[in-house]
Amino acid sequence: MENLRLKITRITAEGPDAKTFRLGLDREIPYKPGQYMVVTLNVDGADISKPLSISSAPTEKGYIEFTKKITSSGFSKTLDTIKIGDPVGIRMPMGNFIFEGQFERAAFLSGGIGITPIRSMIKYATDMKAPSSLALIYSGRTPENIIFREDFNSMRKINSNLKLVYTLTDCREKKDFCRLGRIDADMIREEVPDYKERKFFTCGPPAMVDAMCSILTVSLGLPKGNIIKENFVGY
Repeated sequence: MENLRLKITRITAEGPDAKTFRLGLDREIPYKPGQYMVVTLNVDGADISKPLSISSAPTEKGYIEFTKKITSSGFSKTLDTIKIGDPVGIRMPMGNFIFEGQFERAAFLSGGIGITPIRSMIKYATDMKAPSSLALIYSGRTPENIIFREDFNSMRKINSNLKLVYTLTDCREKKDFCRLGRIDADMIREEVPDYKERKFFTCGPPAMVDAMCSILTVSLGLPKGNIIKENFVGY
């Protein structure tokens, strides 16, 4: 684990309420896809630290990225005003929510900003040409809330083992690239018919993660050992 002070080199808006922050690296910092970092900011004169998933993949060299939903918290407001060239304190890597292609078949269930570590996992698997069969079901409130959609679509073009399913929970107009409705047992059965043969990764707000785990174990009868989860708490 390393303590670093890195400068912001790029800021990218991700939909209406999230941003990706790129930190430049002058040397390689080893980490695994799905891990997180602790980011420290000076908020009203005090150093505040929060855990944030790494959204870049280890195959993306020269930088590291994290993606954050911008909320009304002091930490989030400070991050929202940060500029190119500003320094940020980080401590990394941490966490055991990791996928490096170790399973022949894997599925990912996510909502909102919980997609960040999954983006790292799927990008890494795609870049490494991992033979694993991957299926992602990603739920967003509106089309604009489907973070990394174009990024995932680009991955799918070069990764024939990747299946993408986007579903919307609050959209009056049906979109060709999205289903409508929340992730449920019927959706999983339809989109991932071999679900009994897969390891499931689920990440998002605690209520969603709990709901996904219940669907997988109670409705679909999967053993708990087939589920790897990580809760996200907004800051």
